[in-house]
Amino acid sequence: MNIIKNVISELAPIFSANEARAVAIALCEHVTGLSRVQLLSDSALVLTDEQQQQISHCIDRLRTQEPLQYVLGETEFYGLKFKVDRRVLIPRPETEELVEWIKNDYKDTACSIIDFCTGSGCIAIALAKNLSEAEVRACDLSEEALEVARENAKDNEADVRFFCADVLSELFADSLEQIDVIVSNPPYVLENEKSAMQSNVLDFEPSMALFVPDANPLLFYEAIGKIALSRLKSEGSLYVEINRDKGKETVELFRQMGFGFVELRTDLFGNARMVKAIKN
Repeated sequence: MNIIKNVISELAPIFSANEARAVAIALCEHVTGLSRVQLLSDSALVLTDEQQQQISHCIDRLRTQEPLQYVLGETEFYGLKFKVDRRVLIPRPETEELVEWIKNDYKDTACSIIDFCTGSGCIAIALAKNLSEAEVRACDLSEEALEVARENAKDNEADVRFFCADVLSELFADSLEQIDVIVSNPPYVLENEKSAMQSNVLDFEPSMALFVPDANPLLFYEAIGKIALSRLKSEGSLYVEINRDKGKETVELFRQMGFGFVELRTDLFGNARMVKAIKN
């Protein structure tokens, strides 16, 4: 019996049929180092005892609803591999669209970019790899997250300078010089949305990177907007990922704050997901 089928049978109680197959292939690729084609075509392939133990350990972790990306210790984002663990959020496909927006706007342009609330460093690193003329920096409040981000920059040979900072601090803007681009995917999930979230997110991903108070859902956007108005160069741009239910409110906030141009975009699923604001 093909080893993929063996693993699928063990995953059947945890996942749907399609999910079990995809997870089984990902586990076997990770543990054996073989490609999907090799795994599916070689019916005589046998796992070593060590490989079998590794897969069994991974399946035990998956049974606790730990995300596959944490179990594997890595994920893909914008064509690059990133280390991920419980110190950082798992990069989402929607965030790739934010990177694409900035890349298209600043292709072949010399510019300075700073990424607030960088987490794994996925946005900053993807931009550094795709914008050869850009100088990229990134910050986060979590020193643990920055450890992961620095590892990812090294592994991807990306020139990004990371530093620890609190974007909610009133003193933070004073430490920055003038910048062309600010980008951020800050915490934006409301506390009251927890009940609708899956346990693989609630129990494993860092809550400080996810949640904001119900009474102040735009907390980070107001703070980041103020920094942007203070430190962006004339015609500089602010790009943010947002709560899909707060698109109109975020646009209105930025307009009231005095940005000259504000644009809301939806993601591939049709959800309000990104806002760009330009300083006059």
